[in-house]
Amino acid sequence: MEEKDRVIRQFNETSDGYLTSNVHAKGKDLAWIGEIVQNVKRKKALDVATGAGHTALLLSQSVDYVVAMDITPNMLQLAESQAKEKGINNISFTLGDVENLPFVNETFDAVTCRIAAHHFPNLLKAVEEMHRVLSKDGVLIIVDNYIPEDNSNMINTIEKLRDPSHHECITLSKWKELFNKAKFTNIKCYQKWTSTMNLEEWVNRAKPTIENKTKINELIEKENLNWINKKEVHLEKVMWVCTK
Repeated sequence: MEEKDRVIRQFNETSDGYLTSNVHAKGKDLAWIGEIVQNVKRKKALDVATGAGHTALLLSQSVDYVVAMDITPNMLQLAESQAKEKGINNISFTLGDVENLPFVNETFDAVTCRIAAHHFPNLLKAVEEMHRVLSKDGVLIIVDNYIPEDNSNMINTIEKLRDPSHHECITLSKWKELFNKAKFTNIKCYQKWTSTMNLEEWVNRAKPTIENKTKINELIEKENLNWINKKEVHLEKVMWVCTK
């Protein structure tokens, strides 16, 4: 529970920054998710680790009913306030843990998880739970950062300095392994792209300590990394679409 408590504390304190973040509010992957869900008849969807609710709000346009779930109370309240402000009434908001989903088997026709999986302490358990609550032939859509196969770019080291609730970004091959273990079929790497952000904005959104900011700057100076510099950070992202 210590890691999960860290996640709750972190996002209770930083929730507002994720509402207006361009990466979270306006990422092109939102349009891709919308296309997938619109093209297939889906009645009920679950958005896990909903954060500020951007994905849940999008899903509400294409499915009959959406459950938006998050482990962080402040995030959930923020998402709910956005739905009320926009007059959206086919979303319910549930406090819960993705590694122990409070739903019976085969409840949802679609499950989404966007830019959150790197916070899960037991990612395999989370993926297995998402598989469990999906209906037969249901679709899972996951968007997250990933790291190179050689795992030499220090992304996890710097991410943990920036955000203590960060657990681990993994490789594409590790993702495929997890989906196979969870017994998903038709595992598709739908899109890969680079997300470029202003370094200061990216770091400050997580509100790290001054000491950790200093350590991040020292690593940037010392390591001469190709994905991060004094002005920008370039994170590799992937969107998976898997069928149960």
